[in-house]
Amino acid sequence: MTTVWTRLTGWLALAAALAAAGHGLLVAVLPSGRGTPTAERLLPTGLAVLAGVAWLAASAAVTATATARRTAARRRTIASEPSPDAEPSPDAEPSPDPRRGGSRGSRMLAVLLGVTLVLVSAAALAQASGPDGAEGRRLRRIHQAGAVSSALPIVLLRSEPRRIGTVNRKAVYRTTVDLSVPFADGPRTLALDVETAGRARVGAEVTVDYAPGAPALGAQPHAYATVSGLALPWILGLAFAGLIFVPVVLADGRRRVHEARRFRPAVHLPAAGILLGGAGLAAYVGLVLPSPFVGWPLAVVAAATPWLALGLGAARTGLGRG
Repeated sequence: MTTVWTRLTGWLALAAALAAAGHGLLVAVLPSGRGTPTAERLLPTGLAVLAGVAWLAASAAVTATATARRTAARRRTIASEPSPDAEPSPDAEPSPDPRRGGSRGSRMLAVLLGVTLVLVSAAALAQASGPDGAEGRRLRRIHQAGAVSSALPIVLLRSEPRRIGTVNRKAVYRTTVDLSVPFADGPRTLALDVETAGRARVGAEVTVDYAPGAPALGAQPHAYATVSGLALPWILGLAFAGLIFVPVVLADGRRRVHEARRFRPAVHLPAAGILLGGAGLAAYVGLVLPSPFVGWPLAVVAAATPWLALGLGAARTGLGRG
């Protein structure tokens, strides 16, 4: 049973979840997102949670009202039950024909649900794809203070270049060097560990991020390549494939998606708990920036929660059958 309120809050919850997922993905992917304030990071997810709670409350109220009405009608029917030989009332509603199918459901709803599921998972994974740990937290503070990126020449080598790997058939070296960083109150010489393609040398330029008005934050050199950075293209590629495949599958089964909208506390409350837990894990990874050994497992679990919730609904409502 649906009402204007359940339909309105349901569409609002889906739209809010889609917007939160898109916002989270853009913040994690775009360089400009590194300076996004904490409140702005959390606001879209918070609004999505509130919209979801509104749908749960409206659906629970409608279900309780409908149950009370059916109970009262059943009691009236028992009290005035006609004899077996009585003719049926001409005003009585005909019994539903079991051969007739229910609503085929909204194709738009199924497609938007599929898009949202994919983007939520991609956004959760993307939270672990940037610089992390102390380095990531310092880089975020620099960007929040108004970072600029500049290619600065090396003025002194403080250590011998140490080879750390190969990327795109180029040897990558890490070296401690001195750079003259042009802060707003004057240039300062900073000793930084930088990564270069080939051996570092005096006069060669390396790119660093720094906030001209906040010299106390120092500067952060660009990493030539990281495991997290290399993972981002794979995340985006999987998301692109999912955006083609998942909405088509759900649109084909839109009747079952429509049936799953009917509020069932044993289904929707545990599913809501799973989704809320996934949102919390993704927020933790995106805000705290833990080490990759912690961040990536948490991000993977967060990315799996939409599909766990969908699987729970399919198992308990028969969404995957027929």
